[in-house]
Amino acid sequence: MRGTKLELEPRTTLKELDILRELVKGLDLISELRANEDAAILGDVPRHIPKTSGEIISDYLACVSKEWYRYIRGQGEHTLDQVPLDIVITHCPHWPYDAMNELFRAVVGAFPRGMFPTLRDIYFVPEPEACALYTIQDLTVKDCHSLIPGECFVVCDASDYTVDLASYRIDSIEPFRLTRVGGISSKVTKQLDKSQLSSNCNAGGYCGARFVDREFLEFIQARVNNLDFGTSCHPYLTPMARRFLDLFEGVKNAFNGTNEGDISLPRRATIAAGYQDNMGSGVMTITEMDLKNIFKRSVKGTLDLISRQVFQVQALASGETPGEVTNIFLSGGFSENECLFNEVKRFADSRCIDVRRADDCWGGVVKGAVLKGMGIGADMPYRLRSCPRHYGVCVSQIYADWAHDSARVVIDEFHGRQVVRDQLIWLVQRGDVILPDKPVVSTFSIGYRFTPRHLELGESVRMVIVATALERPPSNLSDLPRGKEYLTCPHSLQSILECLHQGQQTYQNEVAYLDIDLKNIPKSSLQRENSPHGGNYYQVAMDAEFRVSQGVTVSCKCGDYTLGTHNMAL
Repeated sequence: MRGTKLELEPRTTLKELDILRELVKGLDLISELRANEDAAILGDVPRHIPKTSGEIISDYLACVSKEWYRYIRGQGEHTLDQVPLDIVITHCPHWPYDAMNELFRAVVGAFPRGMFPTLRDIYFVPEPEACALYTIQDLTVKDCHSLIPGECFVVCDASDYTVDLASYRIDSIEPFRLTRVGGISSKVTKQLDKSQLSSNCNAGGYCGARFVDREFLEFIQARVNNLDFGTSCHPYLTPMARRFLDLFEGVKNAFNGTNEGDISLPRRATIAAGYQDNMGSGVMTITEMDLKNIFKRSVKGTLDLISRQVFQVQALASGETPGEVTNIFLSGGFSENECLFNEVKRFADSRCIDVRRADDCWGGVVKGAVLKGMGIGADMPYRLRSCPRHYGVCVSQIYADWAHDSARVVIDEFHGRQVVRDQLIWLVQRGDVILPDKPVVSTFSIGYRFTPRHLELGESVRMVIVATALERPPSNLSDLPRGKEYLTCPHSLQSILECLHQGQQTYQNEVAYLDIDLKNIPKSSLQRENSPHGGNYYQVAMDAEFRVSQGVTVSCKCGDYTLGTHNMAL
């Protein structure tokens, strides 16, 4: 489960293969499957192998919700039937929509209304903001005059895998209001053994506490035989490597930058040639210099991030808002390490900046999220909504025997290939989260064909827009339920909002049409093709863009041109 949440972020194919390699490394799975061809049929393939990161998180949260359900029921049999339940989800700053949506769907699936009938609201809160809220609430109790409206601070959330940073300006103390300034430095990426600053959350590596462990394993690997480990967020470790990490945990937590540590060698540890004299007594001493080298990459990466973030805020001084960083707030389990804290304090002291930690660095994000969800010391977060229906388009697709029903195959009149008409492509799924500050945007390219005669006569092509509230949407238009629920919706967004205000219900299934005049299509976008039946025809690719927020706006775009729009209710 460790690091799985981070893998919700989009990954390259190479990264996917690297993770898969680590998952099967050290297992006898491949040889067993080769020896037994019926293994897949008999269900002997481990179930976790094909699971996505989202599915793993869903399974984990389902177990958590069941345990919490049993605990609360044990405390009070009717508590869950009477007390409203709100859920606050914390996330990395500037996470891509796909990652936040997958996490949202996992949470919703893990807390069904059958178990939690009083489930009311679900919120998103950025982890640095939650950390800042808890830290400031904790510190103001001790020193209520330490924070001044108008000043800026940097939050450094140093956890197991990532070091996430954000910077804010204090607008008011009570209620606690912040404005994000200076951008987000996010994470340190590790590429070709060089640390690089990344300005987004799609970095390929991290510099949290687990990468101190990685440096330690590399240190040990030269001194102990049979010590194998991988390179992904889910590295394969031999039992010996795991044992060494367990022994190193105490040394890591106690390191303050000037001390050394001792590790008792595990049983059956084989010392590599050249190191027997140093570990002959069964105890290995890790010197101060060795520990500094083990911590160097993570500490330096964190300091680079903080330095960049402070610079970004202070660079605003020449703009409309002065940026004076007066505090650095540390949170996350890694920030409790005295070596990291001392190095950050040394950096901050040279710039007259205070460094602060709350009493509970480990639980700061969780406690801050609870405070935010209750509106204590800060404005309430926006309540999240989910899409009530699926939204998509109806198109013709080239026939593939593994994907389509052969009974629906026809020959295309233009290019002469086998196609299946009226296939439904669902671009926005029912249950997808609608964020308060930006619409859900999804785009699909559709190819249209027509003859020169059609163009000459000024005819039009039609984009077919479909919506359904069915839990499992059909793949073909003919399977969509018909009747009075099957209609063309109004074209004015204002009329849609008025209908919603008057309490009129959205239809479960809808089909709408957006007609595009061929003469409005840019001539440069037209491709002339030869038909196998003789003659020629034009082909053009246009994008169907769905934007879902208060309502649904569908646009037909050709390059930089918007050729038409259609509005429909959620």
